[in-house]
Amino acid sequence: MVRVQIPSLVLVVAMTVAAAAYGQTEQASDSGNNVVSASTLKRTYTIPPTWPASAVGVEGWVLLRFTLLPNGTVTDVEIKEAHPAGLFDASAVEALRQWKFEPVERDGKKIAQRAEIRMKYALPR
Repeated sequence: MVRVQIPSLVLVVAMTVAAAAYGQTEQASDSGNNVVSASTLKRTYTIPPTWPASAVGVEGWVLLRFTLLPNGTVTDVEIKEAHPAGLFDASAVEALRQWKFEPVERDGKKIAQRAEIRMKYALPR
């Protein structure tokens, strides 16, 4: 991953969730497990994704689906959609894999939970 620093231009990476477009929860077609919007989860540690060198001056987004493990870590990250395709994918996946969340509990037990988030790469206005 190439990290780009442009001192004269501040690049903004905004994380938004897919809740508005996809509803608060949706049924996963591939596994039958509930997939929740990441907005329903409490993040305890996040880092912003890096801006790829090949994307200077370009905006876009990546829709990611992942599993939140009972210990609060992220695994099984997959790209569901991206625009432009392939440009921000690696950066978004690399960042999300480092995030931490409060574990999801059901019936007093910590469980694994599938979730979805849209990371938006936007230039300052």
